[in-house]
Amino acid sequence: MSITEAPMSHFTPASKQGSGPAVFTHIYQPDCNLAVWQRPLPAGVGDYVQRLLQAGNRVSVRELAPPETVAEILAGQLPDRPGRQALADDVQQLAEMFACLFDLKRVGLRLASLQTAMCPRFHVDRLPCRLVSTYSGPGTHWLTTPQRDQLLAEGGKEPEQWQQLAVGDVALMKGDGWQGEEGRGLWHRSPPVPTGYRRLFLSLDFGE
Repeated sequence: MSITEAPMSHFTPASKQGSGPAVFTHIYQPDCNLAVWQRPLPAGVGDYVQRLLQAGNRVSVRELAPPETVAEILAGQLPDRPGRQALADDVQQLAEMFACLFDLKRVGLRLASLQTAMCPRFHVDRLPCRLVSTYSGPGTHWLTTPQRDQLLAEGGKEPEQWQQLAVGDVALMKGDGWQGEEGRGLWHRSPPVPTGYRRLFLSLDFGE
């Protein structure tokens, strides 16, 4: 993978949103630390996820795999209900996009149903980039640069305002491990999950 170093001049990282996956290419721009594909869930996926969670089925898939094998892996681990293949195919499509964008042979896949926040405090990841998407439940919270600066100025006190991804949104979040852009990664956190509900969350990481 080749990542262009940021210029020496100072800039304020900003987010980019778009209605198609082409927005992901903005993540290579030095002034972008979040690229969001704003989309509805594909046909069949939402109904499958709701039936899955309402039935109390626990989902916990963690794999390091070539992107072209993701659908097969998920089909072998997810409950057999109508719409399972639609979800598996959607995750594989995202994995293939992620791998193509960063020239990866393998991706770190995590698909999990959650009843509590994994990382409830705002933080920045020490990795180059991560893809996240929420299939059900509250989406990831994230901070603009002014909100992040306020958090740091107040000694880590949780801010009163933040941004939030919507269900179906697919986001690339740049971390502090992106070469040449240390200190400019996206600050974010896992959202609280209402009592009695589950969140189905996907993340993709570099597999090598």
